[in-house]
Amino acid sequence: MKTNPALEELKSSLISQIQHLSGNADIQPETALSFPGVKNEEWKYSPFQIPKDTNFVIQEGEAQVTGQFSTEEFGECILLVFVNGSFQPNLSEKSFPSGLRVGSPEKSGNSIAAFENTLFSQLNDATKQQGIFIDVAPKTLIEKPVIFLHLQTAQETGLWSQPRVEINVGEQAEVSFAEIWRNENPQPTVINSVTEVKVGKSAFVKWLNFEKGTASLSQVHQTRVETEEKAVFKHVVVAMGEGYLRNNLEIKINGSQGDAHMYGLTLGNHKLLVDHHTFINHKPENTTSNQLYKGVFGGKSTGVFNGKILVDQEAQKTNAYQSSKNILLSPDAKVYAKPQLEIFADDVKCSHGATIGQLDEEPVFYLRSRGLDLATARMLLVQAFASEILMKIDNKNLRELVESEVLAEMDRMIAG
Repeated sequence: MKTNPALEELKSSLISQIQHLSGNADIQPETALSFPGVKNEEWKYSPFQIPKDTNFVIQEGEAQVTGQFSTEEFGECILLVFVNGSFQPNLSEKSFPSGLRVGSPEKSGNSIAAFENTLFSQLNDATKQQGIFIDVAPKTLIEKPVIFLHLQTAQETGLWSQPRVEINVGEQAEVSFAEIWRNENPQPTVINSVTEVKVGKSAFVKWLNFEKGTASLSQVHQTRVETEEKAVFKHVVVAMGEGYLRNNLEIKINGSQGDAHMYGLTLGNHKLLVDHHTFINHKPENTTSNQLYKGVFGGKSTGVFNGKILVDQEAQKTNAYQSSKNILLSPDAKVYAKPQLEIFADDVKCSHGATIGQLDEEPVFYLRSRGLDLATARMLLVQAFASEILMKIDNKNLRELVESEVLAEMDRMIAG
């Protein structure tokens, strides 16, 4: 297959840096995969690209950050800070509640195989020592949310950031996590993250991923989850801003009576490209999954939803639902939706669907007939459309934080 010379050069540069920084000789340019392009079916609508003549640098070690965040804005929480891809103990919570242990992922044994192995995975695997491992003891209730704050600081050159989070949640434990992404670098920046979560029997894990992109930022997030018997995993992603954003969310339901709930809201403006790629594998019988992704796209933005549900032969009595709903505010905005079902069991209830359209003129006319101007009427309808996803954020402080930024972005989109 024909390769992109610029991306091949980038691959060699990154591997060389990894070998120098970490001494990892397991990854070599000759044996590593290539960056996925348009000829890769899974990346057809969101091929990875970089600006020409940009040098990307991988950083490691401690970093000093001032004025970029305040712990008060998140409310009561356990704050863990990453800067340019590396975990920063000096900026993070120092004491942890009973039953919560924080360490290095190097010896965690928490590896979860990816549904689709890519060069992004290989690169992140090679620098996992910069990441963090969290263990939640069985029968533990962690009342405060654990927040991963990912900061990318201003640089004089391109930045390649590789954060990694590995988590093991014990039997009957309950905990909430949130990932918040912020970029301060005006130079081209790539975030290549991997998050792995193992959820034990009868455990309950809630997850929020809040992604705010900038014009110079490309994000590739890979989240892999495995759940055991009667475990529940609830994932909410809110994406907005500019740049390039690819979310790979893979969940394997390994235990019977396990539940997985996945919700997404995207606000696409300017030239933002967002690709939500989900894969959920129902392996045993009596399991449930529910996916609802909503998008509002204006300007020249592009939205992609590619969701796949795989029901194994042993997974009888599976309930699996998948829906993608999208609103186009601009004639230049585009959405590609590809829901998929692959079913090998015969006693299941599975459905999928996708809708793409403009705002309904009838309710707009109704609101205007009650004295509202056009912008206010459109704003109310878009808010109502998005509220179903925002209400899935259980933590009040985090929900208010996200809602305030979402409303501000909606104002900019409606204003045109």
